[in-house]
Amino acid sequence: MQRAFRRCIMGSFHPSYGVARLVVALWLTAHPLGGQSKPLCRIMHSSPLSPWANCTVEIGGLAKQGAAAFNKSFGPTFQTYLTTVLNASHGLEFVALPLNFDQNFDYVRASELDFIYSNPAAYTCMMVEFKLTTVASMMNFRKGNSLDKFAGVIFARANASEFNNTQDLRNARVSAVSISGLGAMQLQQAELLEQGFNIMTDVKRLTFTGNQNKIVQDVQSGYADVGFVRTDLISGNVASGLTKWEYFKVLNEIPDGTFPFKRSTNFTPEWPIGALGHVPNEVKELVGRALMDLDRNSPNPLLSEPAINGGFSTWVPPMNYMDLLSMLESISYYDPSQRKCLRNSDVYQAIACPSGYVTQSQDVAFCQTDCKSGYTCLCKPCTKLRDPELVLRAFPLDTLWLGSVNTSELAVRTNFSLECKSMALCALAASGQQLMWSLLDQIGMDARRIINAPIITSVGIRLSFDGPLQVMSIENVTIDGLKTQRYVLNASAAENGTGTDVVQVQVNGQQAPMSPVLVSYFEAPLKVISCPPGQAVAATGQCHFCPLGRAGRGGVAHSCELCNPGSYQSLEGQQFCRACPAGTSALSSGAQTCDPCLAGQSTRGKAGLEQCEACDQGAAAPVNGSMSCTPCSRGNFSEIEGATKCEECEGGQTTRDLGSVKRTL
Repeated sequence: MQRAFRRCIMGSFHPSYGVARLVVALWLTAHPLGGQSKPLCRIMHSSPLSPWANCTVEIGGLAKQGAAAFNKSFGPTFQTYLTTVLNASHGLEFVALPLNFDQNFDYVRASELDFIYSNPAAYTCMMVEFKLTTVASMMNFRKGNSLDKFAGVIFARANASEFNNTQDLRNARVSAVSISGLGAMQLQQAELLEQGFNIMTDVKRLTFTGNQNKIVQDVQSGYADVGFVRTDLISGNVASGLTKWEYFKVLNEIPDGTFPFKRSTNFTPEWPIGALGHVPNEVKELVGRALMDLDRNSPNPLLSEPAINGGFSTWVPPMNYMDLLSMLESISYYDPSQRKCLRNSDVYQAIACPSGYVTQSQDVAFCQTDCKSGYTCLCKPCTKLRDPELVLRAFPLDTLWLGSVNTSELAVRTNFSLECKSMALCALAASGQQLMWSLLDQIGMDARRIINAPIITSVGIRLSFDGPLQVMSIENVTIDGLKTQRYVLNASAAENGTGTDVVQVQVNGQQAPMSPVLVSYFEAPLKVISCPPGQAVAATGQCHFCPLGRAGRGGVAHSCELCNPGSYQSLEGQQFCRACPAGTSALSSGAQTCDPCLAGQSTRGKAGLEQCEACDQGAAAPVNGSMSCTPCSRGNFSEIEGATKCEECEGGQTTRDLGSVKRTL
């Protein structure tokens, strides 16, 4: 489908050249503004063998000052003039399309143009990436001079004593036109880089105004300390009465008696126009010859008015733009491996940090304050890569210690390293201390993709030499403006005992550079508390009464002692245990009461026994709790041990003595 575009605005002509004005006026009457009257050549003649005739050719142009300014300056050349001279002979009409920077690349990539007019840097990038053919180069007209080249200026206020050379820019607020601006950013960036100064890391603020005139205004007003503009910009402002040269000074000025403007950088060729690959060679030649016929000094207004409106002298055969690639590569704007340049649609995406640096997160890269409306301001776009790239640490977590633990002494003895290193002590902690193991990635996943570093996919940790490999979970964190990740695992130090463990960390299945590390444990120190007799120091750190079955001497003891077998304590808070009375016993420790001896047993009159003893033969204990066994009386006997009663002799038999074990005749 053919697209309709707004016609470029016709520039004013000198009234003395009536014939030429009449020709142009007649053409405009036949072809009113608003769109082409003929079909697009590249659609109508899509075959490469089909000559272009009776169709419309589209020329896109970088409208750095906006569409209206472009139409006023270059509509008379690219639309009116070319149509006037090539329509009658070849039936070719021309439409000029003002484009922004991104549209330059988008339209050329999609072949939605036939010719492109752009700044030398952007054009060189498109020439390499999309195989453009340069048709002609412009000869600019400034200060009465025809110029085939321009350069960049670095300038400051004349009374700014703190800014006298390029090294002073480290404390400067710098204003440039855009990250893709050749004369008002890239030339200065390359010049400073040769002097060891990187604009992305070494200035206080880098502001993109989108308009070079605003740069002059901002430096003059003090909003910016240093400005970047192309060589003729300040002189143009002075000529228009907008400022005075005496307000400014040029930094890094390069003496040059052959060039009419002050400059701080090397030169670059002036703006070119190029043809896309589908344009026939005949049409390329027609356009190139027609442009080279233009001359601002020509008596023919058809040839002079377009040049006067466009601010140029004429056009010349194509200049060499390939040298620009080396400069663009030096500022990381051109990637030779991809044969591609950065785009400008997203300033954040276009930030090119130097080697050893990575792009900061957007909330840090862009200035949060002191940035005018409509401007883009970078304060900390890049941050230096940290070394080492992975840092292992153990952090103490809040631990609920028993009240008897001396936390002050524990704090003194505890030590955690700021960075765990191979086979070195990483942490010294008390048994039971809660820990968090952390492996911090000081590059970050996004930065790893940018610099083609290995992406971390898994992290595991062994908390002892032969312990299981535990997976560490990932957390997104921001460290000094760098969005990155850390890998964590919460664990407890050895719950009991002391000693040293070997901790190992694996990243993507391989031993991490700092692994293994050592961790030592000690028993948690206890408080010194003295309690009265019958009490002991509890886990809470307070004295408590000894419970039943225990006794305590008090003092610094942290527990009451169990009553020994054969003793008991039936009361709380006692200093000593009591011996079991005769006739009772306590087999186990911690008895609260003593058990009475069973019938047939006794303690033989003794106290404090663990067990009662069975009555000997010839004696008996008829009831529980007997202190001693009673010998059998005469006429009675007991042949067994542990008898509960003596047996009476029968059949006239009797016993001779007390405690007989058998009857006698």
